[in-house]
Amino acid sequence: ALADPSYVDITAAFAGLGLRPLSPVHLRARDIAGDLALTWIRRTRIDGDGWDGFEVPLGEEAELYRLRILDGARLVREAILTVPQWTYPAALRATDASAGYTVEIAQISARFGAGAVARLALP
Repeated sequence: ALADPSYVDITAAFAGLGLRPLSPVHLRARDIAGDLALTWIRRTRIDGDGWDGFEVPLGEEAELYRLRILDGARLVREAILTVPQWTYPAALRATDASAGYTVEIAQISARFGAGAVARLALP
C-alpha cells in the first residue's frame, strides 16, 4: 500500500536500447590471395531462442550492416552491406591503413540505426 513504510516512489527512465540490434558474432578474416575475406554471423532480438531452424529470424525490415575500417581512431573506409561478408582487396588495404587497423561491423535497424559493434583488430 502507498502508506506502507516499504513503499518507495521512484521515477526512472530507461536507455531505450530494446530496439538496438545485437552485435554480430564470429567475425573472421581470412587471407585469400592477398585479399582479406571478412565474414560474420548476425544475431537477432526477436524469436532467436529456438535451435530448430537453420538461421535465426531477421527481426529487422532488411538485412543491412555498417562496416568501418579504422586506422587508430581515424575512419578510413565505410560501407553499407546487405550480406554478412565483405572482401577487403589488398590494394585498398595498402592505401587505407598504416601498420594495423580495426574492422567494426554493426547491424542496422530502420528503427534504431546502427546497433552494437563487433570489432576485430588486424595487424
